[in-house]
Amino acid sequence: MKFKPTYGQQDVELLKDECLYKGFFEMRKLTLRHKKFNGEWSNPMTREMMVRNDAVCVFLFDPVADKVLLIEQFRPAVLRRSSPWLLELVAGMVEEGESDEDVARREASEEAGVTVKRLEYMFRFVPSPGGLVEFLRMYAGEFDSSLVDVTKIHGLDNENEDIKLHLMRSEEAIDLLKQDIENASTIMGLQWFALNKTNLLKRWCD
Repeated sequence: MKFKPTYGQQDVELLKDECLYKGFFEMRKLTLRHKKFNGEWSNPMTREMMVRNDAVCVFLFDPVADKVLLIEQFRPAVLRRSSPWLLELVAGMVEEGESDEDVARREASEEAGVTVKRLEYMFRFVPSPGGLVEFLRMYAGEFDSSLVDVTKIHGLDNENEDIKLHLMRSEEAIDLLKQDIENASTIMGLQWFALNKTNLLKRWCD
């Protein structure tokens, strides 16, 4: 069964769109109203939305060695947690003129020092639809784990990146789902991999 939303874009009336702040992120204030499920229109409402470029995440998998590569880096948004270092997938924002494949290959090289071979689309999602305008698109990326140096720190100095690599057997990666990983794209990537690994191996190992 495929879900079909009750309403579409034509059932939203944007009354005002104001820019409140523009920096690395952009903050906009929208005034709008929308069709309600009873067929009437809602009252006008205001919503502050943080806007950023769409991003691409890459789940790095070596089908020959049956290994997964994840990265660890500092994240200030979780500074209040016991540790603000998170286990993540390689990821990066889509710049103007770039394709998803361009981003996947660039970020895999910058953040993990690996060359991506085949790429396979997994899915896309909205991290926080109540207040963030951004889509994350997920891909599985094939790489050669024998060329990975886990002792080397990666990332771009001019972006203050300091990235540590974690190379593990695929079953160890899937077992991470039993822990509090605290990163949505990592959790969803691991869940997709656990459900689709068998079919992915068939396609990549033919």
